This record gives sequence, C-alpha cells and structure tokens, in this order.
Amino acid sequence: MTRLCLAMVAASAAALMAAPAAPAAPAFAAPKPAAAASALSRVEVAAIRQECETVSARYSSYLDGKDWQNLPSVFTEDGVWDILTNHLVGRSAIQGYWKSRTADWTPTHGRLHQVANQVIDVVDRDHARGTSMVIVYFFDTAPGANKTLVPSLIARNHDEFVRTADGWKLKHRRVERIADVAK
Repeated sequence: MTRLCLAMVAASAAALMAAPAAPAAPAFAAPKPAAAASALSRVEVAAIRQECETVSARYSSYLDGKDWQNLPSVFTEDGVWDILTNHLVGRSAIQGYWKSRTADWTPTHGRLHQVANQVIDVVDRDHARGTSMVIVYFFDTAPGANKTLVPSLIARNHDEFVRTADGWKLKHRRVERIADVAK
C-alpha cells in the first residue's frame, strides 16, 4: 500500500512538473482606487475625510441637543434619511420628523450618540462614502437621576457625502439597527 501511494505521488509530481506553470495569484489583491480619487493628493483626501467626519459629528450633536432646527443643515436640500423604519426625503421632511420626535420629551430627557469605527472612503473631489457604528444612550439629566449608563441601541450608519456650494453634506444616511440593548 505504501509503495502504491508513493508511486501515485511521484506520478502526480511528474505530471505537475511537465505542465506549464500558471501565473500565481497574489494572496491579497488590494482594491484599486478610482481613477478620480487617485488624482487627489494625500492632503486633499485627508481634508475631505475630516470635513465628512465633521458633518457626522454635527449630526450627532444636533440629535443629542434635540435641535430639529439645525439637524437638516447637515443634509443636502434633497437629502435622504433612512432612520430605522422611516424614509425621509428633503430637509423639511427631516426637520418635521425630528421636531415631532422630540416634542414630547421631558426637559431632562438626555441622549448621547457615541460614534465609533468611522471610515470615510473618498470617491472623488465631490463624493465620499462612509460607515460608522453608533452606540445610543438615553438618560435623565436631572441631578442624581443616573447611577449607571447602559446603551439603549447599537446601530450602523451608511453614508453618502457630497460637496455642495455650502460645503460637504450628507446626500443619504441609512441607519441600520444592529441591536436593542437595554429595555
């Protein structure tokens, strides 16, 4: 049996040696950047990423501050906000939704959006895409009300950013619920 196995291995090795070699595929092929994005300098790409991150930070600040008047300003005029089960198109729809959501909150209703793992991919001078994880905390801001904070929701943002005459804006943000943590 051992001689038979050795003979088979030897025959296979001989056949491989006689066959023309196929070009070896790389173990990891990095994606090639889009031609337009590769024309940007590293400084330009870094500046675009920073501006998109700032748009996301303003978005979270406006949500946390219950600021329905300024929240729409981070979106384009025709921006889309897919927030959990709501599909909103345009600044007035976004403003109306956030105003109604915050209207019945008590003055001490607090919230915090903690953004993590944000990645911004620059497509070209006027377009970028991004993702980020968000941990949302709800709490009471009254003195002594909270002894511990527990996340209420974990979500993932999927973003399309565009450069406008007024700077970088969200063209589309889709919020995907990952987990309801606390009840």
